[in-house]
Amino acid sequence: MGDVKIVVERRYAPDPIDYQRLVSLVESTGERVVLTEADVPVSVLFPAGVVAELEHWARADYSARAPISQEDEEQDANKPTWDVGRLQVEPLAGPQEYGPYIRYVRADGRRVSFARSGMVVAVQLTADEAAWLEDKAMHTRQGYMDPKQAAAFEEFLARQPPVGEQ
Repeated sequence: MGDVKIVVERRYAPDPIDYQRLVSLVESTGERVVLTEADVPVSVLFPAGVVAELEHWARADYSARAPISQEDEEQDANKPTWDVGRLQVEPLAGPQEYGPYIRYVRADGRRVSFARSGMVVAVQLTADEAAWLEDKAMHTRQGYMDPKQAAAFEEFLARQPPVGEQ
């Protein structure tokens, strides 16, 4: 993964997300796009290959699903649905076109895939699931390192500044 993170702030909730522009940015740069609202990350658009790698490592030791809250499912059914960028469950619907991209909402209503010419190029995850996948993948990947390499990696991580600092 690269060192660049592209952050997109949604200042006005009624404005639709310009998925064509954002997915094009993900596809052309290979970097993630973090959608935020009031400076709080709500979802992340990843290149499809990055999600495949994260899922491989996050589930290398066992087949587990990312934690998705199952609380209040009946209450959620009565709430209005919003764009996945707003971290709400979206009802399964037909694919939507955004320029050359087709947006598919997955059956869980939380993940979204974007395809161009029949190939998935980007995946949108909730910020919570993205953080869980990245953390789990990092720790599992470290478990496959030999002890010397793992110690060097831990030392490297300890020298890194906290996220958000330069």
